[in-house]
Amino acid sequence: MTTLGTLSIHLDGSPCGVGCRFCYLGSRRDDGGRRLHLPLAAEALGILRYDEVAVAISDAADAAALPALVAAARAPVAVTTTLQMATRAPELFRGVARVNLSVDSYKGWADPARIGALAQRLAAEHPGIDVVLLATLDTPEWAARLVDQGLLAELVDLPAVDKVALSALKPPPPWCDRAFWMRALGRLQPLLARALETRLFLDCYVAARLLQLGGCPARADLSPAAGGVAFRSCVYQPAPDFVAADAPSLAARLDGFVAPAACPFAIT
Repeated sequence: MTTLGTLSIHLDGSPCGVGCRFCYLGSRRDDGGRRLHLPLAAEALGILRYDEVAVAISDAADAAALPALVAAARAPVAVTTTLQMATRAPELFRGVARVNLSVDSYKGWADPARIGALAQRLAAEHPGIDVVLLATLDTPEWAARLVDQGLLAELVDLPAVDKVALSALKPPPPWCDRAFWMRALGRLQPLLARALETRLFLDCYVAARLLQLGGCPARADLSPAAGGVAFRSCVYQPAPDFVAADAPSLAARLDGFVAPAACPFAIT
């Protein structure tokens, strides 16, 4: 069976417990607010091939399900969550290789010192864990803070932060077009020269399509669905490729899986 690369898992349906107004989960309309069938997902983790599992955590109910997935995984597990959730429940990260913390205009954490203190705490409480910040360009004003006013560089330079991933909304809004990215990359040139692909990583479709730094990373995804588990070959796409009723049928459908031939989101 072909590896899925990083396999994303969403435990709750759309919208999730955080409910960001801009999140790609908002375009998912087929899950009816269900929660993931945990035994099915855990069994699937024992059958499928992948390089990493990335579990999205939005609330306490998700946290209770996480240990079963960590135990079932046959590769390192990352947890993607909010700065607030990580502050309230740092015990989430037991047995986890990486924590991905969302940083955007909606969640209200724009203070690098506060973010750095949380990263330092997580690194101290969970030795060996990687702390990654997911900086999302969700509004033009927030993009200006990150790019023009130096916030992105401050985040990259936090000692307890291992990496920062800069990404945009999916699908990209009109203001976040090719011209925007070229201007932003020009302004970020000093930071890119010293940190690109070591401490700073770019949006998957920008890196793969605009800069041609590699192919599609195939961010496959499992999430709740009526009658089983939904599979998406790209985590950002609204509709699933299919719904599997059990783990063996899921594995059979994914035999020979390849990344999508083209990104579903055009850069204009």
